Amino acid sequence: MSDSPTTEAPAAVVTLDMLRLQPIENRNDVNALFGHWRRALATDERFKGARNSFKPEGSNPGETVPLEAVKGAFEWRVTLRPAGITAGLDFNIRLIDKSASYTPLDRTNPGAFGRDPVDGATYALRQWYDTKRIGSRPLKDEALIKYDAPPTAELFHAASHANAGRGRLYLIVAKLTDPAAAIAQQTFDAIGGFHKVAAAAREDAW
Repeated sequence: MSDSPTTEAPAAVVTLDMLRLQPIENRNDVNALFGHWRRALATDERFKGARNSFKPEGSNPGETVPLEAVKGAFEWRVTLRPAGITAGLDFNIRLIDKSASYTPLDRTNPGAFGRDPVDGATYALRQWYDTKRIGSRPLKDEALIKYDAPPTAELFHAASHANAGRGRLYLIVAKLTDPAAAIAQQTFDAIGGFHKVAAAAREDAW
């Protein structure tokens, strides 16, 4: 009696667990969150170096910073290089100035803020994309699973709104509704995690 052929069970499909967040596209909200993030990092000695300069930035910790207008947009910029991490990471956020009430996120820039529609928590985000360290294309689900990436989010719009950059994924840098010390630690860990994934992706590219 011949043995019947064995059938291997299909491999389990691994999916990337992501937060789905709404992009924060009101310039006053973005300005307030940027200032809040700056003040939280200022409580941590690792972020007090000259390289960690937020633009625009007020001279006093509690100061309301004017919006920085550029041609056709509003911008907020910072490159963070905390002590203990050898490479920095840029977080440039740009809202396109379409009208007084419509300033959509420019997804060609790497930074963003997002809001969880479930509990209202707000997050600082950074695209999984860096031409110098990862390659010419954004990292997708499969790569982030492969490299055991830190927590990740995707941004979504209402169906009635344009969604340029749909499908781009973001590193969750910090939960801005947490206490200042937690925000600073999360930011530090996220920058280290980004470069860990970048190094693995670069090795594969070679």
